[in-house]
Amino acid sequence: MMRSSISLSVTEKGLNLRVSGKLIGRIAREGLELLQTVVEHGDRKITLDLRETTSLDSLGIRMFDWIRGQNGKLDVEVIAPITGVNDEELASISSAVTKMNILSNPYDNAIHRKERA
Repeated sequence: MMRSSISLSVTEKGLNLRVSGKLIGRIAREGLELLQTVVEHGDRKITLDLRETTSLDSLGIRMFDWIRGQNGKLDVEVIAPITGVNDEELASISSAVTKMNILSNPYDNAIHRKERA
């Protein structure tokens, strides 16, 4: 069983937030609180790396609802999940972000599965 985790790194370009496993419950709440704290302390470019994210719940989706609620004030790029996230969850993510980064190999990316069908 994969453990869920959030890792944070700060670079010259901004904040990198990486989510592994399920973005649900306590992990999702802590991720949102971390994101809100970083935004309160200054304008930064934010990269959310969701390549290893396997699923979201309503608390995980709340993070993207909060980003969308910032009305474009944030510069957020998301590296899309590869597997496990359904179309509805992916729509919540993509509607909230400035840029959705799609991996170069479409066969490895959940976004392109629908296009291949």
